[in-house]
Amino acid sequence: MKKVPAVPRLTCTDFNKKYVPTCLSNGVIGITPGPNPMVQGKVVVGGFVFSHPKFESENFALAPYPLGFDIKINDKSIRNNPDRVTIKSQTLDMETGELTTHLLFRPAAGLSVEIEIIQFVSRSVPCLACQEVRLVSNQDINCDIRTFIDYKGLNVKVYTGDTDALTRGWYDEDLIDQALGFKTDRSRLGIATVIIRRPDIKLIRSGLYKMKVKKGITSLFQMIAALVPDLYNPDPHLEAIRLARWGEMLGFEKIREYNQQAWNDLWASRIKIDGNAQDQRALDVAFYYYHSNIHSSTRAGTPPFGLTQHDKYFGHNFWDTDLWLLLPAILTNPAAARTTVEYRHTGLEAARRKAELFGYRGAQYPWEAAVEGWEVTPSCCPTGWAQQHTTPGVAIGVWEYQLATGDEITLREYTWPVLKTIAEWVESRGVFTKRGFEMRHMMGPDEGITNVSNQTYFNLLSRMAVTAAIRCAQKLGYPAPPVWKKIVKQIYLPMDKRKKIIFPYDLDSTVRVHNEKKRIFEEVPAAKSLRTYSLGNLHFLFIHDCPVEQTTFKNTYLHEEKIRSAREPEGGVPGSIRAPGFTSPPYAVCAAFFGERKKAAEFFRNTWEPHWLEPFGMTLEYRLQDYGSYITSFGSLLQSTLLGFTGLRIREGNWLAYPATLPAGWKKIEIDRIWIKGKAVKLSAVHGKKARLKEI
Repeated sequence: MKKVPAVPRLTCTDFNKKYVPTCLSNGVIGITPGPNPMVQGKVVVGGFVFSHPKFESENFALAPYPLGFDIKINDKSIRNNPDRVTIKSQTLDMETGELTTHLLFRPAAGLSVEIEIIQFVSRSVPCLACQEVRLVSNQDINCDIRTFIDYKGLNVKVYTGDTDALTRGWYDEDLIDQALGFKTDRSRLGIATVIIRRPDIKLIRSGLYKMKVKKGITSLFQMIAALVPDLYNPDPHLEAIRLARWGEMLGFEKIREYNQQAWNDLWASRIKIDGNAQDQRALDVAFYYYHSNIHSSTRAGTPPFGLTQHDKYFGHNFWDTDLWLLLPAILTNPAAARTTVEYRHTGLEAARRKAELFGYRGAQYPWEAAVEGWEVTPSCCPTGWAQQHTTPGVAIGVWEYQLATGDEITLREYTWPVLKTIAEWVESRGVFTKRGFEMRHMMGPDEGITNVSNQTYFNLLSRMAVTAAIRCAQKLGYPAPPVWKKIVKQIYLPMDKRKKIIFPYDLDSTVRVHNEKKRIFEEVPAAKSLRTYSLGNLHFLFIHDCPVEQTTFKNTYLHEEKIRSAREPEGGVPGSIRAPGFTSPPYAVCAAFFGERKKAAEFFRNTWEPHWLEPFGMTLEYRLQDYGSYITSFGSLLQSTLLGFTGLRIREGNWLAYPATLPAGWKKIEIDRIWIKGKAVKLSAVHGKKARLKEI
C-alpha cells in the first residue's frame, strides 16, 4: 500500500467572509474560539439547555466563554484596541485536537508583540478547556494580564458569584481566578478558571496578574477552565471548582500530554485508503470531527451537529444518533458507543409513556429526544407524531453494539429491556391482515410524504428489531412470545413479486405530499407522479445487514436509479444539489456493490466536496447553508467506508459478508485497529476480495 499522507494540519491565513471557525469539542463541551481567541467565542455544553423562545421546547443554551483574557501593555489593552491587532494565522492540528493562533499586537510605535495562543479541550478530563498564551516582544515590557469568564449578551443569569470561602485554599491563598454559577429556566452550569502559577507571574488578585517580558525571550501563561452542567452534579459551581483545582494539580503540560495520548490512541483506528488523496483527507477530517463529538463521558446523546452548534436542531437526538452515528464508534471507540446505549436506556421510561399516549404498548422513542429522553420535537413539525422509525432504529443500534462487543453485562441490563419493549411496541403498532403484518399511517425518511402505509424502511427496521429481540431473549434463556416470530415471518413489504422490485410503500393508496410553494400537505394518489416515489429505503439499510434477497435488492436499485436520474433536484433525491450530504455514502456503497465504481466515487465525493467549508472542513448539511459541522454526514461517510465498501456486516456469524467493492481509483482500505468483541483487530480490504481480519 502506498504511503498515506499525514493526519491533516489545516492552516488559515485569510480571515475574510468565507472564513468559518472550527469547533474544539470532546463530546462534553464544544468551544468555537473564532479568529481571535481572546474575544468571546461560542460555547456549547452537553446538558446545559434552556426553553426555546418560540417553540418552548428544550434547546442547547449558549454557555459563557471560559477562556476570556486581556493583556494590557503600555496602558493599551488588546481587547480595546482591535485596530492594533493583526491575526496572522490559525492552525488546526487534527492529530492532537489543538488550535494554534498567531497574532501581532502593536501597542506603540516601534513596539510589537508576537502572541501565540494554543487551545484544546481535554479528552482525558472532558470537563476541562485549556489554553497557553506565549508572548515574544521586540522590547522589554511589563504586562497586566486579566482573565475572566465572558457571558456578555448571553441569555443566562448568575446564580452564585465568587466568594472567598469557595475560591481560597486551606491557607487562605487564592487558588481559583473565578468561579461562577449560571442558570437558565431549565438547567445550571458551573465554570471555574485558574492560571497555572509560575515564578515569573505575579498575582495581584484573583484574575489579575503582572508579568515581565524580556526582549526576544518567550514568556507564557497557562489557563485551565472547568465547565460542569447539573446533568453531572446538582451543585455544578462547586464541582467546577474541584475540577479546576484537579487540573491545576495535574498542570497544563500533563493534561496536554494525556490529551495527545488519547488522540494518538484514537488515530490507531484511522481509515487509510490506497486511492485519491482528497478522499483520504475527507475521511481524516470526518474521523476527527466525528470523534471530537463523542466520548465515554457523554450523557446528552449525539445530536446531528454534535456540540458545534446550539440552535441547529436544538441539540436534540434523532434517528441520526442510532443509525448514522453509532456504528463507527462501536468499531473504533466502543466505550463511547456504550454511552448511546445507556442514553437510550435512560430514555426508556419516557418512551414508554409516549407509547401509552398513542395507545400502544412497549416503548415509542421520540423523533427528537431531549437530554433526558423526552419528546421535544417542535409541536409545529409533523415529524413529531408521524415519523416513528426512530423506535426500531434504536433497537438496531443497541443490538449492533451488543453483537460487536459481546458485552454480557450490557446484554442483560440495557440491551434486553430496550429490545423487549420495542418489540412489544412493534407488536401493538401493527395489525395482521390477509396480506400479512401491516403498519399504517406513518412518515418514512422522506419527510415530504406522510400518512403512508407499509413504508418499506420502517417495516424492514421493525422486522430486524423484532428478530434482534428474539435472539436476545434466546441468549438470556427467556421464552420469546410466539407472536414475535409470526411478525418476523409475515411483516408485509409492498413489491412487484414478478419483477422482484420492492416499492417504498403501498402505491395504491392516497398519501399526503408537501407542497413547497403553498407550504401545506395535500392529499394525492401515491402513484400520481415520480415525486411521490420515496428513494433509498434499501440503500440506507444495506450496511445494517438488510434482510432482502440480493436479486431483489439489485432489481430495486436499478429501478430506483432510473427514477432518481429523472427527478428534479430536491431533498429526497440523494446526490442532487438540494439533498443532504449524509444520504450520498449509502448510494456510493450500493453503486460500488453493483459494479458502478465510477458512480460510487462520484457519490463519495458528493458527501464532502460541495459541503466543505473553508478553512477547516466544517461540513454543511445542505449546500445552501453557511454553518457546520454536520456530524451525521461524517458518521455516514465513516460507517459506509468501514462496513459498506469493505463488505463487513455486524452479525452473529461470519462478518465477512461480501467481497470488498471500492470506488473507482481505490485499490485498498486498511485500518490498523478496530474492536471486535473486546479484541483489537487489523482490517485489510482489497477490491474484489473478502476482507482480512487479523487479531493484533
